[in-house]
Amino acid sequence: MNLIDASFLYSEDGQSHNDVGVVLVFDGPAPVRADVMQLIADRIALVPRFRQKVKHIPYAMALPVWMDDTAFDMTRHVHHHPAPPSPDPLGSAVSQLMSVPMDLTIPLWPTHLITGLPDNRFALVMRMHHAMVDGVDSIEIIRYLLRPDPQGEEPVLDTWVARPEVPDAVLISSAFTDAVKDAVNLWTQVMTKGYKAFPKMPETLDLTAFMSPSLPLNPMAINGPVSAGRAYAMTEVPLARLKKIRRDLGAGTINDVVLSACAYGYTSVINEYLNEQVENRSIRAMVPVSLHSPEREGIIGGNEIGAMVVELPLGTMDPLERHERIRKQMEAFKTLKNAMPADTINPGSSMASPMTLMMASRMASSAPVMVNTVISNVPGPQHTLYLNGRPLVRMGACISLWTPLKIAISIMSYDGIVTVSCVTDSASFPRVHVLLDAIQAGLDDIEQAAVARSS
Repeated sequence: MNLIDASFLYSEDGQSHNDVGVVLVFDGPAPVRADVMQLIADRIALVPRFRQKVKHIPYAMALPVWMDDTAFDMTRHVHHHPAPPSPDPLGSAVSQLMSVPMDLTIPLWPTHLITGLPDNRFALVMRMHHAMVDGVDSIEIIRYLLRPDPQGEEPVLDTWVARPEVPDAVLISSAFTDAVKDAVNLWTQVMTKGYKAFPKMPETLDLTAFMSPSLPLNPMAINGPVSAGRAYAMTEVPLARLKKIRRDLGAGTINDVVLSACAYGYTSVINEYLNEQVENRSIRAMVPVSLHSPEREGIIGGNEIGAMVVELPLGTMDPLERHERIRKQMEAFKTLKNAMPADTINPGSSMASPMTLMMASRMASSAPVMVNTVISNVPGPQHTLYLNGRPLVRMGACISLWTPLKIAISIMSYDGIVTVSCVTDSASFPRVHVLLDAIQAGLDDIEQAAVARSS
């Protein structure tokens, strides 16, 4: 594992369980559980990590390693659930599934078949631990399992044979040897090349974008300890609508438009539902950014992500002003990202102490609140995919929550539809639909302002 992978694993505490879910909704008659197992078996050779489990090094002498599961059993990973009776049966089903921590003693993924949805639909909920994949990897796995045509393809040749488990004594010896090699390599690099100079600040960087005129929101409003329970729901927006809003605005990206709508949504919910002061306030949203390099194309496993912290202005304001403040920040972060090579973000990570990392991960929940929420945007394929001839009609995501972050939003685009999903700590904010409705109202707000500007 790399440093980021291990941090997701070490921060597990039974309440903050760090897995991501991809929610796939299909049209047509539902398959049976055996069909889903066969589908995965036909493609599992493309994702070796699906048959590997986590092995911890004794005495935390090194970061955990991935090791073949010699007792791998597909029946432990594929499950069937009838949709619960509810006004939102899919949201209720995902809420129940994501409230139960994953079994960390087997390969870190289960897939859940949900049948009995309205309109003759069914769903697959694929959970994958964040130690195993990041958002980009999760989409690549979906591409492997689904096909771009109804007929499908022949199964992938599978010659996998589990390698015997490595004894603890060998792992300890290897960890010691690797630590010595890393120390020698680092010393050699310092002596021959010196320390890498930190990238220079780009001349085009607009520092005023980070000078917010708003006060930070009281963190007690939406932050605090996370319970095990989750509440989940999703809503849809046509991609063409978002593109038109962006064109009418004349600047920025589709992501800026969605972030502006989210800021409006948070304003409404925090003010009306949580009864907190929002005028002249802002919340800090962590926006994950992919750092995948072209050299790793087609390779699954190992988180390559960074994060931006964007201040979302709250309160009553001109939607164009709200959008412009967000757009300037995103543009400034993009300038910084382009100027900073990915390998400078975690220098010396190979020398990190696992014990220190474990302690830091566990102590993070008691540290001061640096961000208030997470808003993730992962683009998906823009053509129809099929599961044994059944078209995929909707794709959403359910991302991790961890103390003190109790609300997270994910945006995923697929085949002309953008799905905005929200997951919350059900103990403190169970009415997740309230926030999604407010985000839709935020889109209406900025759309009207954009049309007025362009006319």
